[in-house]
Amino acid sequence: MASDWKIGNDARRRTTDQLRDFREANDGAVAWDTEAPADFTYVFHPHHVLVRVEDVEEFEAAVARLDKGVLGDPPQRDDVRLLDGELVRYLLGERPGGESVPDVLDLLEARGLRRGAASPDHWVHVSPGGGPGGTLCPAIEPEETGLAEPWPPLVPQHEVACDVRVVVVDTGWNPASGNDPRTPWLHGVHGDDELNGPDLRPYAGHGTFIAGVVRCVAPETKVFVQGFAIGGLHGGGVLESDLVHHLEKALDHDPQVINLSAGCRTRLDLPSIALEKFHHKHLRHRDCVLVAAAGNDSWAAPFWPAAFDWCLGVGSIDRDERVSDFSNFGVSADVYALGRNHVNAFPDGTFTCHESPDKGDVRVFTSGMARWSGTSFAAPYVAGRIAREISETGSSARDARDAVLARARYDSDPMVGPHRELDLL
Repeated sequence: MASDWKIGNDARRRTTDQLRDFREANDGAVAWDTEAPADFTYVFHPHHVLVRVEDVEEFEAAVARLDKGVLGDPPQRDDVRLLDGELVRYLLGERPGGESVPDVLDLLEARGLRRGAASPDHWVHVSPGGGPGGTLCPAIEPEETGLAEPWPPLVPQHEVACDVRVVVVDTGWNPASGNDPRTPWLHGVHGDDELNGPDLRPYAGHGTFIAGVVRCVAPETKVFVQGFAIGGLHGGGVLESDLVHHLEKALDHDPQVINLSAGCRTRLDLPSIALEKFHHKHLRHRDCVLVAAAGNDSWAAPFWPAAFDWCLGVGSIDRDERVSDFSNFGVSADVYALGRNHVNAFPDGTFTCHESPDKGDVRVFTSGMARWSGTSFAAPYVAGRIAREISETGSSARDARDAVLARARYDSDPMVGPHRELDLL
């Protein structure tokens, strides 16, 4: 890793910074699919395998057919119950030959296991991406701003037909922002305290900023921020097997809209088993729409959950209505909305940049606001538009989603081709 740090451009050094910090934040329980970290496609737990409950027998039979010596001991079922037993997590023990989880899955598939029946346990990260040359974070780190008002601006609502609930599943909530006279649009928002101090951690304020974007578009909406990285744990990421637990907790608030400004690439670009199972068990018969960020790698490969047909994936456009150079596109972006240079609520404190080329720069936030860019912030703009449609018309979540998409205009961009863009209110 030391040599890779010294080779290449700022983007490669930035990715290496991110993966190094991410692995440290998770006590080394982070692996990737390439030798050089800057070239990674996906990130996974080095010992976990996920299997659908209906594929367990086939998985264990394929393990029994493996050459002796590949696994020191048979995989052990984790005693954590996932999705009421619909998803099984195995722990791979010692591998004398040094095989990675993907290597073991390749061997199992060569011995008859159906491709996609088992999967690594991928790390899902806030507005992440995958390579080559991918990133694990928003398009930029947060920046100071002298502005005192949010952008896009607060759009008052004069018609309210029904209550609407949005859950932001993210890094947690900064309670001070909900009582701050400088950010009145966040009054009444609640969530899991992310425990900020004067020295702000990486990804601090991410969930709060996103809640602010939702509230500026849909000010009459009840918003709760469900935290999966409280106290700076996990470096802004969560294993997909743990994420489904947080999504289940989000459903306890009976939301019509869930915003997830996070996602991941996967082995062989196969659909995420955990998120697929979550949808099958909880969402397919529920009036709740999941809105997800498309990712920040200028890449067309599937990015989960945004790439699922049951999820509304959101890419980013700039103020000049061109697709942002960082935005993913293709199957992961059903619609594009402003994602560049949002201004919204952010904790006061001192932030030290962790990524090249700004690594080591100190940014001091004293206005209760920040400027930030990424598909992370395009997604809640669309989530807010859907919530506003429900609030004003009393429609179902799915009908509101369809109505918002129907208002998107068609455009074309040299990078992504024909696509749909949502203008500001």
